[in-house]
Amino acid sequence: MINGAPVIFKSKMQQSVALSTAEAEYMALSLCVQEVLWTRSRPKEMQVQINYAVTIHEDNQSAIAIAKNDGYQTRAKHIDTRYHFVRKQVKDKIIDLQFTEIKSQQADFLPKIDFDKEV
Repeated sequence: MINGAPVIFKSKMQQSVALSTAEAEYMALSLCVQEVLWTRSRPKEMQVQINYAVTIHEDNQSAIAIAKNDGYQTRAKHIDTRYHFVRKQVKDKIIDLQFTEIKSQQADFLPKIDFDKEV
């Protein structure tokens, strides 16, 4: 807990090949949503009551578009159906996806490091 809010961090290698950056981000978003659902199911243990949509800051607009669109999408037709439960969580207002530029992502610091300037 940091400032009364649960903080979850995880690093995991994807178990299947992604054919695009959007697909890779969507697959990672699926893992994030799984962690959110687990946290929401543990209010007593976490000493936190979550009765609102949890905001997830995503830096890939294509992944957000895939998650928010129930209909057929050419770019999403080959994505394994196990990742599409994210759409249901968005529709049920369990999660709220917000686009946040990578420069503003506090938790996603490695891609932002400019090694030429840091060295």
